Order: sequence, then C-alpha cells, then structure tokens
Amino acid sequence: MKLVKGEEKVIYLGGTSEDLCWGKVQFPKCYDMPYGKTGLFVHEDDDCAAALDKDPIGKWFVSFDDCKTWQEATEKDREEMGTILPNGDVLRPLAGAPIKIPNASKSPWYFGNARVPTDDEIMRPIPDEKNCLPNPITAITTVFGARYEIFWLDSIRDEMIDKRFCFRRKRKNKDVSEIQYVLPDWKYRLTYSFEPWYNGKSLNEIMLYYPGLYNCRKVKVAPDGLLYLAHYVPYGTGSNPFTGLYEKNSASYIFKSTDNGETWFVLGYIPYKYPNEEKDKFAYLKEGFVEPDIEFMPDGSILCILRTCEVFQGAPEWGPTYLSRSVDGGATWSIPEYFVDRGALPKLLQLKNGVTLAVITRPGIYIYASDDCGKTWTNALEIMTDKDRSSLANIVPEKPNFHQWCGSCCNCDIKALKDNKAILFFSDFYIPDNNGVKRKGIKSIEILVDV
Repeated sequence: MKLVKGEEKVIYLGGTSEDLCWGKVQFPKCYDMPYGKTGLFVHEDDDCAAALDKDPIGKWFVSFDDCKTWQEATEKDREEMGTILPNGDVLRPLAGAPIKIPNASKSPWYFGNARVPTDDEIMRPIPDEKNCLPNPITAITTVFGARYEIFWLDSIRDEMIDKRFCFRRKRKNKDVSEIQYVLPDWKYRLTYSFEPWYNGKSLNEIMLYYPGLYNCRKVKVAPDGLLYLAHYVPYGTGSNPFTGLYEKNSASYIFKSTDNGETWFVLGYIPYKYPNEEKDKFAYLKEGFVEPDIEFMPDGSILCILRTCEVFQGAPEWGPTYLSRSVDGGATWSIPEYFVDRGALPKLLQLKNGVTLAVITRPGIYIYASDDCGKTWTNALEIMTDKDRSSLANIVPEKPNFHQWCGSCCNCDIKALKDNKAILFFSDFYIPDNNGVKRKGIKSIEILVDV
C-alpha cells in the first residue's frame, strides 16, 4: 500500500503573516452538505475563546464539483453544512463564547480547618447570592500567568451559565435551519472561571467558560446509524463522569445519541493515564488527552486518536499523539498507546476501501495509512516539511518563533472523495500571490491510496 500526493490547489488568500495575528486565515474545516455539495469554513479572528460564539467570524465556501472549485457560500449554503444524519437532517455542533458574570463575587476559599467530615466535596452547595460563584475545587495557573478556578458545573446557578450543548440543525425538507439546545446526560461536569485576554489585552472581567462543544467537533455516524461525538474540556477540568473523581488533566469524552441527536449521553471516557514517560519527558506538563477524533473500523472496533501537545504548563508546542481502541461500542477504552512524536488536532478518516488515514501535524503535516484497522501503519507521506520554513516569509526573522518556523497553523481537515481518495485542507502562511507577496491562505491536496 502506498500513499500518493495528487493535485494541490490554493482555495483562499488573506493578508500576510506579518500583518495578521495567530488565528486569522487558519483552522479550515470541511462539512458535508446535501446533494453532494461540500462546505468549507476558514477562521478569520483571533484564536481565543471569546471569538468562538455560535458560527464564528470567518469565510465560508461551497463546492459543487467534489472540491475542484469553490465559491463563497450563501447563508442558505451555511445552514446546510454539517453531518448528514440517517433521517436526512444536517447537524453541526456550535461553540459558545465565555459568559461574562456582571458584578460577580466569589465565595471565600475553603481552608483545611473550615471543613468537617460530613461535608459533600463532590457537589458543594449553590450560593444563595445571585452572582456569587461557588467555592472552587482548585485553581490552575499557566506559565503565561493566567489563572483558572475550577468548579463543579452543577454547583453554579443555572441562570449564571448555559449548561447545554448547542447545534445548528437543518431538518429534512425544511427551508431554514434552527438553533437547537440539548442538555446532555453528563454527571460530574466541570467548568472554570478566568479573567480573559483578547487581542493581547486583559478585559478585567470574570468570565465563566462555556461548557459546551467546540467548533472542531463533528458528529460521526456509526455503521448502525447511531451518532457519536468525541469531546474534551480543557484546563484542569478532567473528571470521571461515572464516579466524580477529580483528575485535573483533561480527559476525552465519548457521547452517543440514539435519536438522531435530539438527546446525548456520556458513553465512555479516556482519562490521561499512563503516558509514555520514556518517549515524552514532558509527559506530566501536558494538559491531558485533548482534541479526540474517532472512526469506526471494519472489524467493529472504534479507534480514537488523541492530542497531548500544548504549552500552558511549560511543555513545548509539540507533543505525542496517542491511539486508543474500544471493542464494546465506545463504553470502555484501552490504555492509550504512543503513536507518533507530534500531533495538533489529529484526524482519522475511514475510507470505503477499508484503509484508515491518520493526519499528524505540527511541526509539518503528515499522512499515515493502515489497512488492518489501525494496528500497523505505513511510513508517513509528507505534505509539509517539519524543517524551518521561516525563510519563505516576506520579512525573514532573525530568530523565528515556533509558528514562523512551521509557517502554518497545521490544524487540518480531511474528507473522503472516493473509495481510495481523500482531500486534505490546510493553511500555509507563505503562499505567493500574483505579485510575489507571501500571504496566509488555505490549500487543498488530494491523497490517493494505491493498493
């Protein structure tokens, strides 16, 4: 089996990397649409939680010819982008912005001699005062000086924070889509408060993190037609959803719906345990297992790919990707195994010819393939080098930072075109325009599986 690169195209060009901050002209996401169309979103705002509110600021495109050509999407096109469900509906998870708490006050901290053995430490009482936050479980401080206070979600008053998942649903035979809110069946959920920064400036506000879904999450349809979501919650908000054990490191959660997404429940989860210390000396400076993606294998198992790279506790901008497997439909998962030495927003794609593709990035962009349900993998097909690309910039930095070195956000998306062909979407910060000026943009490249 061999992976072959096909045609590479530039879909969209924005400004230069010298003029645009991290987050702009990045993070491409492709979506299925009815009648064989394909949708594509390009983020056009700061990479910040405050910028993620429902459909974020960005460029939206649509293709009518299997991703060969693109045009700007209409509002009607955007409403049809998501996952096509067995009943014909189209469902797309929507993120939410953090929630500002006006005139917020804080409960005094619990100290050791303030507790007695009969206190319930799992679910602390909800404060009577309207805008008063409950006592936090703990606090997390990043190397950048940000502080996050961690709370049990159910200890926060309902009117202070929206505890529901949010979707855009285009019902079959309906002309317009609708915003749908669903309260998941999920015990022992966590959230956090913080004082946000936006475009490099402190907002001097107390915010509560919206505990819903991310825009990078996609609904996956299992072979039996039931729906799955792989999800995570960041910054010290990992907990066992079945026992309430606080675990600090982020965990990945697997949700399932048996009614086309009208309701959701926690089916299983993957805690950050037993990382490979020999291959990752920064294993305990990691946030946890984040940005999970799942695919359904021909042998009936479910494979999950997991990111660990992050910088908030002092680890570098690269870190290993792991694989975990479920053989009971997603209820329990194997101890994650080290896969490769890097991975930001890793992706899995199951092709109809039985081959599984894995997208691994940052630094560089690479594709791996497996024809035995993810047990063994081919050598990597390089899409973008992991060597220093900063010499391609309009103004070559004397000492490049990591993102100048990469020359891409390396957060990719991938879609099947045929039984043996896929198309990858990725950013490149150094695409020359007609005048030779290097600009940030979005590219696509076809990947052929030659068996």
